[in-house]
Amino acid sequence: MLEKKSTKKVTKKALIACAAAAIMMVGGVSAYFTATDTATNTWTIGNVAIDLQEPEYDASDKENIVPNQVLAKDPMVENTGTNDAFVFMKVSIPKASVKIAEADGTVSGPVLQELFDYSIDSGWVQISKQEGTDNNTYVYAYAANGKCVSLAADASTPVLFKNGEIKFRNVVEGQLGSDVTIPVTAYGIQTENLGSSGSTAPADVWAVLSGQISE
Repeated sequence: MLEKKSTKKVTKKALIACAAAAIMMVGGVSAYFTATDTATNTWTIGNVAIDLQEPEYDASDKENIVPNQVLAKDPMVENTGTNDAFVFMKVSIPKASVKIAEADGTVSGPVLQELFDYSIDSGWVQISKQEGTDNNTYVYAYAANGKCVSLAADASTPVLFKNGEIKFRNVVEGQLGSDVTIPVTAYGIQTENLGSSGSTAPADVWAVLSGQISE
């Protein structure tokens, strides 16, 4: 009888121990500390924006010009965006078949010719010329040493025409209408990641830019 009582006590103690172990295991799992974190990567998108300015031209008298008159014509480009930019200007110079009075008083022509004399500032490089019946159209790049020059944000290029001036040719009176115009268009493009070659040569950059614009 004593032996049986001892066996029951052992069995009861074993059951209690197993139950306690199970409770400890459950309690251990539920007590783990956990945490989750998410990283968000943010980039600020830049932009390329330009402003074509002609302050002297805008302030000048444009009425009733005469042969040999020097006129204000000072197109320049300001980078108003946040990114550096390569910039270009396209200019159409009017032309006509006209007679010109030479310095000695003689008259030459008529010859199909541009109606203005001018020089281009050294900060600009001609990359193309397209001849037409009524005008010649040129594309100039802001460049030096065979490469486009980066125009920083808030910076401006030099004026396109040297000294900001052009000169109306000595056209014999009565050959033209009342108005002559010189349209100028400015273009800008980012300075990085331009095409597969990465070339910054003016003609190569213009090829990339002109592929993105529509006239």
